[in-house]
This record gives sequence, C-alpha cells and structure tokens, in this order.
Amino acid sequence: MVAPLSRSAANPTFVNQGRRARNSHSRGRASVVTLSEITPELRKPEERETLGFHRTVDRRMVHRASVAEVFVTGMERTGELTFRSAAQLPLSHGYFNDHTGIPATHDPLLLLEICRQASIYGAHAQLDVPLDTTFMVNDWAIDLRDSAALVIGDKPGELLLSETMTPTHDRRNRITALRFDIGMELAGETVGTAHIRVSSAPTAQYAALRFMQRGSTPPMTSAFRSPGGAVRTTGLPARVGRVNPANVVLADAEFDTERGSLSAALAPDFRNSGLFDHDYDHIPAMVLMEAARQSALLLASAHQPSDGFQRTVSLSALEASFSRFAELDSPVRITAAPDSRTGAPNRVAVTFEQSDTTVAAISTEVRPSATAG
Repeated sequence: MVAPLSRSAANPTFVNQGRRARNSHSRGRASVVTLSEITPELRKPEERETLGFHRTVDRRMVHRASVAEVFVTGMERTGELTFRSAAQLPLSHGYFNDHTGIPATHDPLLLLEICRQASIYGAHAQLDVPLDTTFMVNDWAIDLRDSAALVIGDKPGELLLSETMTPTHDRRNRITALRFDIGMELAGETVGTAHIRVSSAPTAQYAALRFMQRGSTPPMTSAFRSPGGAVRTTGLPARVGRVNPANVVLADAEFDTERGSLSAALAPDFRNSGLFDHDYDHIPAMVLMEAARQSALLLASAHQPSDGFQRTVSLSALEASFSRFAELDSPVRITAAPDSRTGAPNRVAVTFEQSDTTVAAISTEVRPSATAG
C-alpha cells in the first residue's frame, strides 16, 4: 500500500510549518499544501469547478507542481459519492505523446494519470479531504477497448469520467482509505474502465511512516539528477516504442531464452518532468507502470523485427499492486515473463524487487491494435 498516489514528498520544513499552523489553531483545522516545491498556503481553494473543457483545475487539488501537467478541466457532483470529471488530452506532450505506434493513439498511462488526478480532485472537492493529505496507492488497474476513438485526431481529445467513491472511515469518522471505480468516455464512446484503491494519511504521518520504515530520512529525487544536464544515451528507445531516450526507464536488459523471460534494471531519467513533476522521496508508481509497459514490449518483441513490431501493438490493460515503497538509493531489478496465471500469450507479468523483496507486481496486456492499418 505504499506507492503514494498524491505524489507528495515528505518535507520536514513543511511538516514543521503544518504543525505550527495546527498549534496556532486550537479549534478548527488548518490545511497546508505540502508538495515540496510549492509555497504552503493555509486555505483550501474556495472555487468549485464545473464540468467543462475551458481551463484546467487548480493544480494544488491534483497534487501537481506544473500547470502543464494538469489535465483535468472540470467536475460536477452527481450523487453523494459519485461525480463526473472532464479532461483534455494533449496533442503534444514530451512524455505521453512520445510513441512510435501507427496510428498514434492516446497513451493508456495518460488515461490512468487522468483517473489519478480526477480521483484526488474528487476526494478534496467532494469529500473535503484536507490538502495536507498523502494518498498511498494499494492497487489500481485500467482496461481499454480497442477503439477508434482513442486515435489522436487534429484536435485535443475531450475525455469524460464517471466515478464512484467508496470511503473507509476510522472510529473518529476520518477517511483512511478510498476506492474509486471509473468509466471513461471519449467522442461519445465508452473506451475503458479503471479502479484505484488507496490509503490516506496526513502528510506529517506519512513523513513519520517513511522515517520509521527506513530508520532514516529518505533522499529526494533532486539528489539523483545528472549534473550539468548531460545527454542520456540508450539503445532501447525503438525497442520499447519510444523516440526520446529520456523516456526510457530500463537499462541492462537481458533475455533468458530458455525461460522466455526478461530481466532489466530500473533506470529512469530523474530530469524528465513528465515522470517527475516535483521532488519525490521514492520511485513514483507511474514510473513503475512505465517500466512494466516497456518490459512487456521488449519481451514481446524478442522474436520480432527490430523496429516494426512496436508500431502495430498497443498496451490495452494494466493491473498493479504495490507492497512497499521503491526506494531511490537501492537498485530495483525487474523481471518480466508470460503471465502463468492467465495462460494468455499476450499477458506479461512484471515483478519489481529491491533488497530481495518484492515492491510491486504488475500484469500487462499487449495486443495487436485493430485500429492499425
């Protein structure tokens, strides 16, 4: 349950500020924005967004540092625990649109990211969950139809989400966990479903949890960025359906032909703002999802032509569970193999291990795209 959905980083300075704020308000509750590079503010945004595609929502409400990384554009409540969200799908994005597939389609991980943002926004706007809350994803999944509606056109896509929230409360009636069940509609057509299940805690408690688990304060991603902005080189981009080497998150890939498996090291570029919108004290869940996608594509292409195969397949489903934080200061090894649980040839099971312990398990489905050709 320990891949923070909120993408907040434990920052002692802001934690102390949050404590001072709470101490100065003996009655009532103070909310402190805790993203590590965002100036904390002691109030929740007052404006309630409506459903539409005219502008993005407040970036703080989806735990983002950059407005350019916000895709949700509106929300309306439809019931006590239900709501609809709107999001605009970009025509050009350095990470989400860097793919070699023909025809170009909207990235499944973009849709999952939008589900993540909409769920966080719903928790804050509809359930009044304080902004100084960290959400830790236990598991999530996305399943997409092979729909022509997912093909990128000449205008930004307009995605509509329908969500149902199922909160869990403690004895003090505080929300400690949430499940979100999500339907996605694009161009008037249902294109897929998703679910997200998270635990939640005040960010100060999250910081204490991280310290307790490690026995020390975790390092931040800023400490791992290459000095001087050196150009990153890798021979993998085309083999994992990418053009830009900065979007490759694997290194040292090795095939075991006898077992039909693949192993690789997790090696993201920490300067990539599409993957690291702000400073983190762990490897974010979305980076692990990208590594699972690339591992599945690389394994599937082992006996295929070097470049053409990736242009004709698409990622159609992912299902992930997270059992521990993926730490920044210890190697993460990835193993990918056909998923024996399903017996389906297009299903790949990807396991992430760190210090001889599994931190995440992700099942992917790669299939030929019926929209191709």
